[in-house]
Amino acid sequence: MDNVNPSDIVKVVQEYSSYVSKLSRKYFIKGGTYDDLFEEGVIGILEACKNYNGESLFDSRFAPFVKTCIKRQMIDAIKKSNAGKNKILNESISLTKLDDSGNERSVLNNFVDRNISNDPLDLFIDKERIEERLKICELELSKFEKLVLSHYLSGEKQNEIAKNLNKEVKAIDNTLQRIKGKLK
Repeated sequence: MDNVNPSDIVKVVQEYSSYVSKLSRKYFIKGGTYDDLFEEGVIGILEACKNYNGESLFDSRFAPFVKTCIKRQMIDAIKKSNAGKNKILNESISLTKLDDSGNERSVLNNFVDRNISNDPLDLFIDKERIEERLKICELELSKFEKLVLSHYLSGEKQNEIAKNLNKEVKAIDNTLQRIKGKLK
């Protein structure tokens, strides 16, 4: 795009935006929207402008080239969304939540409703709820995942956990992502 006039790129985007819009309605991107596909189409236009070797962005050979770039960009985005590479991230749950005052609360605080009553029935139900959730953790998590989760729930940050367990921060991050996926 270095040798292309920016105003020409704007004109090309405007000229092909109706084509991108029409094409966006024909495709479906898992976990995405029409706007996501439209943006991918615009990226395809920009790639076409960047990589076109013809004389001008307005000559007769540019039209089929830009349409091919738009379709390829959209199809690549669809393939990536269907590949499941980020599935665990897209479907995971957070181990922390924001409370009413905007502070982060650990998932541990969500095990029991903090409005604890002295009613024996409520205490029994809370105990059962905690035991049920702990049983799920016990069955679903590996020893290492349980260890990482216990450090995390005690308030340690990822880099502190990595240092304490003599592991890489990325390994701890991956473990927390697996835990989130399993506890969802």
